[in-house]
Amino acid sequence: MADDSSSLGGTGGPPSGIDTSGGSSGGAGTMGGPPTAPEGFVIPPKCPQYYPAYISLDRVAKADCGFDPDILIECIILVFMILLFVPPLILYLMNRQNALIKYRRPRDVFIGGIISGLNAILSPIIRMTGIKCIFNTWFVSSLIFSFMFLTFSRYVKTYYMQRLSIFKLKFSSRKAKKELYKKETSNKNNQGSDTVKSKESETLSTIKTSSIAIDSNNIPSTFSNEYSIDNSFDIQDPILYFKKLNNIINKKITIYFVIIPIIILTCYYAYITVISWNPDNGPGMLDPCPNEIKNLSYPKRIFNAIIMICSVYMLYQIYYVQKWDKELKIEYTSFIIVLFICMIIMECTTKGVFGPGLITYRVYIFQSFSIVIQVMCVIVPLIKIFLNRFKDQEGKLTEEEFLAKLAVPTFREQVREISTKTFCIENLLFFTAHWDLMNIVIQHYSKKGNGNSSDFPSFSSSDVLHRNTLNPILYKPFDPIFKPKYEQLYSFYIKEDGIAAVNINSSTIKIIEEQMENDNYSYLMFSQAAEEIGELLYSNIYPRMNL
Repeated sequence: MADDSSSLGGTGGPPSGIDTSGGSSGGAGTMGGPPTAPEGFVIPPKCPQYYPAYISLDRVAKADCGFDPDILIECIILVFMILLFVPPLILYLMNRQNALIKYRRPRDVFIGGIISGLNAILSPIIRMTGIKCIFNTWFVSSLIFSFMFLTFSRYVKTYYMQRLSIFKLKFSSRKAKKELYKKETSNKNNQGSDTVKSKESETLSTIKTSSIAIDSNNIPSTFSNEYSIDNSFDIQDPILYFKKLNNIINKKITIYFVIIPIIILTCYYAYITVISWNPDNGPGMLDPCPNEIKNLSYPKRIFNAIIMICSVYMLYQIYYVQKWDKELKIEYTSFIIVLFICMIIMECTTKGVFGPGLITYRVYIFQSFSIVIQVMCVIVPLIKIFLNRFKDQEGKLTEEEFLAKLAVPTFREQVREISTKTFCIENLLFFTAHWDLMNIVIQHYSKKGNGNSSDFPSFSSSDVLHRNTLNPILYKPFDPIFKPKYEQLYSFYIKEDGIAAVNINSSTIKIIEEQMENDNYSYLMFSQAAEEIGELLYSNIYPRMNL
């Protein structure tokens, strides 16, 4: 490498006729000539061998060109990175449907883990083998930037998903209150009337003023402050608002926070490749570089500054407005703190605050950022899943017991809070709406037959598991007065683009849609969907409950 100094420093040797034998120990050339190396001074072989060119290098360039990798240290780092990323990511993929993982956008976490893992594993390999700077620039540096873009975009998506979850809850509560108001108005207008028409009107207006409506009235006074889109819920077109939020989550965030930054970064890398191909000082693109070249740090600083500015608003939303799930709060807070610490340490390192030793290992400073995210987002959930398998199962509720306890307001409130924070509130809304609808049907026939309530047992929240022992009323021929409300339930919860569409089997949706298309309605047409949602509530919510 000593002969390649021209490519490293742009001035591989002195101009012809200039003596560089070191005529002065003081570093000053004779008769006003260029400075010469002090006696006994040895320029590292990979650095420019012309002393004036060498001393013109900045601190970082001198450290990089003089770097001689410690194979033992680099091998230890390599083994550590492989163990930290590869086995946990495999286990994470295997457990992605676990209740402790599935609401955290596991697909984004897994892709981010692969990107950061590749970067962490390749870094010591590059340093040991002396791979060219162009590879470091275009591949390795791109990986760490892509990981940062993807990780931050995941938290931005979480913010909008929380808004969507709160919107579904408040929209449902608002609709229930409207129906309740209609019922009260109808009762006043029809007071004293005993006609069949008034009875049917009462039945229809009662549907959807369900346990959801009761829940909405039981919401604590702090609820509107905890979960607010805006205090008055003044949304002129809820359907359009829902579609906009979905579009932001599924498309716009990826475009604006991942794709566009990567395009800008690619253009910048092309520019850096051209101007750094054979620079006057520092390594060129065809020379080995143990760390990324200095110019690549500028976009990183800009992007980090943008994250820090945005985080002021994000932290306010996370802790005071939306009040995220505890694990997600810890994740994002750790993300910001570690990123800030890495920024400070990197700035101090490049300015020589920690001495020349750390400068040559500065590539690993931001690796600590990747390590913390890997631990918080992948390893910690896996540890919790592992520990849960050894917990005492005595006293654990069965699915039937869990669903039966949804009739208890305090228990249902706890389920609702967790459902909102884990982005599955639509499951609880549908389950309670279906439960209430069954009871409305039973009450309708009870009043119509003038029987005692004991003769018409109500539909309990766990009855979705016992369709063979249900109230015989629910097997009666379908009364068309209920059709509009069954259609409403379908369009809101079952239809693919419904505002609160639930995640049920496609075969179940197909059966329901065929019944509706053939006008073959039945009171139990949503029972299979309710059973599936009950199972989801039990498997996704119950493990997270602090009973």
